[in-house]
Amino acid sequence: MEPPTPNDVYSDATDGRVWVERAERRVLQIPMRYRIDGQEDWSNGETVNLSETGILFSADSMLEVNDKLVITFQTLGAPMLSSSTRLARVVRRVLSNWPETRPLIAVRFG
Repeated sequence: MEPPTPNDVYSDATDGRVWVERAERRVLQIPMRYRIDGQEDWSNGETVNLSETGILFSADSMLEVNDKLVITFQTLGAPMLSSSTRLARVVRRVLSNWPETRPLIAVRFG
């Protein structure tokens, strides 16, 4: 087995788990909007990093794990193209306390 890289998740073979390769993350801070699937109102956020499998972003309010979201990078109006939106599911949430306290939301596309 090859040695782990920073993008791998470690697991201990004695507990039955195995190495899982994680998608490479790119630091990118851009404005975005999101809404819970089925709701009308959009909320503003800003990406922290992204990969081909998901996004970590700061939000104005806390979301629940497993919430289904619609995400767009168009900052005004209705999304113009279906390709400008992505469906995602909340997989993790934490509070960031620097420089201001805001929820950080991790979502997985799909």
